[in-house]
Amino acid sequence: MHAMIPTAFRRLRHAGFLLACGTSLLAMPPAAHAAKPAPPLNPPAVLEDVASSSTSAWDRVVVLPDGRLLVELPRWAGNSGPGLAVLDASGNPQPYPDATWNDPAAPASSRLVAPADMQLQPDGTLWVLDSGQPDPAGKPLEGGPKIVKLDTKSQRVLQTWPLNPDMLRTGSYAATMRVARGHAFVGDAGIPAMIVVRLDTNIQRRLMEHTPALTAHQPITVEGKVATNPAGHTAIVNISQMDVSADGQWLYFEPLCGPVYKLDTDLLVDPDVTPIELEEGPTLWYKTPPLGGITVGPDGTLYFNDVSTGSIFRLMPDRVYQKIVTDPRLHWPAGSFATKDGQLYVPAAQLDRTAPLNGGANAIQWPVHIYRINIGTLPPPKF
Repeated sequence: MHAMIPTAFRRLRHAGFLLACGTSLLAMPPAAHAAKPAPPLNPPAVLEDVASSSTSAWDRVVVLPDGRLLVELPRWAGNSGPGLAVLDASGNPQPYPDATWNDPAAPASSRLVAPADMQLQPDGTLWVLDSGQPDPAGKPLEGGPKIVKLDTKSQRVLQTWPLNPDMLRTGSYAATMRVARGHAFVGDAGIPAMIVVRLDTNIQRRLMEHTPALTAHQPITVEGKVATNPAGHTAIVNISQMDVSADGQWLYFEPLCGPVYKLDTDLLVDPDVTPIELEEGPTLWYKTPPLGGITVGPDGTLYFNDVSTGSIFRLMPDRVYQKIVTDPRLHWPAGSFATKDGQLYVPAAQLDRTAPLNGGANAIQWPVHIYRINIGTLPPPKF
């Protein structure tokens, strides 16, 4: 379909331009079709406790093809041991893909220094973004920032793509990533930008630096309390969550404080797109509160994990928006995962109680949990 539309016209469309009065162009800001809020689901979705830990704080989870839970253990949250781990039959984390790739004595280029995001594709390929930066406020280790491709069937690393040093700025932090259409899209949460890596050629481009859609404009609040950095100032986290549609066409993302934007990946994969076109490309998709995760479900429904109230919302393909559950157990619902059979796995990460977001003091209340919601059986909204 896109091949049939001239590139220049596609750019005008994506940039929010409308043809009018014959040949004149009127610049129009992109805007989302209004969503229709529905009353909260009643009764709310049921949370099933599927895993817990009294030693490790998890901020992201995926379900491997064999059914095991793979969790990410951010260094900055005070974790020791592996940065990426699979939970064994007893619920204990075991290094993934193996101990060598989690060995702190190994060179930074050939180990997982500080995993920041992960994406499991339908064919069993696992993509991991390694920030290479145990402390988001510090400097990455030389050779540490990279993209890692793994085969979950053989449980081995297939290839790595180091991020070029000139892709990062002083203060950068590679925080989130999705892979689609032969490219990796990496969000810089420190100095807001989108880093695009063409995987076959390893051509890397830093785009959209300081674009408003990637930039935090308000505090992160959890139960009415503002998250603060170790210096006691308001914590600022730029683009930190994203997911991509099943066909790879649409990238959904947000600075941690919200809101969620939608961007056509045509704009990111085309090297001839101009900075102005990229600046005007994102569409405000929904004015969400601070989110710990964005997840695209099997039917295209978006699930938003609201850290401010411990809630999960769904934005359905017909743009009906509904809260499906609020529960005190969902303290900072973080990076979740939706299975093909309609199960949503959500870690309650308590990240606002970790030192970087709690004025320098770690106040996690153990244990932390992973919950499961059967989204496949949720009834349709009632108005």
